[in-house]
Amino acid sequence: MGLRLLVIFILLVFLLPIILIIPLSFTSVAYFQIPPPGYSLVWYEKVLQDPVWIQVFSRSLFIGAITAIVSLVVGTMAAVAFTRLNFWGKNIFLPLMLSPMVVPTVVVAIGLYHFFSPFKLADTYTGMVLSNSVIAIPIVFTLVIASLKGVDRNLELAAMGLGSTPIGAFFKITVPLMKTGLFSGALFAFSLVFDEPIISLFMSGANTKTLPIKYWESLRTSIDPSIAVVSTVLIIMTVALFLIQGWIGSNAAKRNVRQE
Repeated sequence: MGLRLLVIFILLVFLLPIILIIPLSFTSVAYFQIPPPGYSLVWYEKVLQDPVWIQVFSRSLFIGAITAIVSLVVGTMAAVAFTRLNFWGKNIFLPLMLSPMVVPTVVVAIGLYHFFSPFKLADTYTGMVLSNSVIAIPIVFTLVIASLKGVDRNLELAAMGLGSTPIGAFFKITVPLMKTGLFSGALFAFSLVFDEPIISLFMSGANTKTLPIKYWESLRTSIDPSIAVVSTVLIIMTVALFLIQGWIGSNAAKRNVRQE
C-alpha cells in the first residue's frame, strides 16, 4: 500500500504541471491564473487565426515526418548491421552511434552548424532534417536493437530455407515482429522536432523556423495563453501517439501469445 501511494505521488509530481496547462488554455483573460476566472475559446481562435503559429506548426509536422523516416531507415540499418554482422571497428561503433545522446546538445548543435554551413545547408529543410536526424538516429538505433534481441533469427533462416531471399525474409518475417520498436523509434524521432530548441536555434532561420523557436520568441516577448493552447494541442497529440504505440504493442504481444 505504501509503495502504491509513493508511485501515485511521483506520478502526480510529474504530471500535475502538465495537466494544469490544459485548463489554462481555456482561460478568458490574458494572463495565467489558477483556477481561471472564466472559460473561453478565445485563445484557440487567436491561435487558429494567427498565420505564424499555423505555419510553424505545419512546418514542424513536415520536418518531423521526414526526420522520422530518415532516422528510422538509417537507425534500423545501423542496428541490423551491429546485431547481425562482424566488422572492423565494431567495438567503437556503439559509442560513436550513441555519442549524440551523451554529448551536450549545444556542443552537437555548434558542430552541426559549422559542418553544414560551408554546404549552405543552414536555414534549409535539408539541413533541419539532417541535424535533427543526428539526434534522433541513436534513439532509433537503441530501440531497434532492443526489438531485434527479441526476434528469433531461426525464423529468418527457415524462410530462406523455403526459398525466400535474405532481404525478403527480413521484411516479411523480422520487420513485422519488431514493428513496436520501429514505431517507437519513429515516434521519438518525430516528437524530437517539437521538443528540441537548441538544434533549431543554430540551424533554422526565417524560412525554416519551427515550433520550439516560436515558443522561445513568444516567451521572450510576451507570455499569453496562446502558449498554453499550443501546449495543449501538443499534449493531446503526444498522448494520442503513445496510445497508438501501446495499442500496437499490445496487439503484437497478444499475437505472439497465440502463436506460442
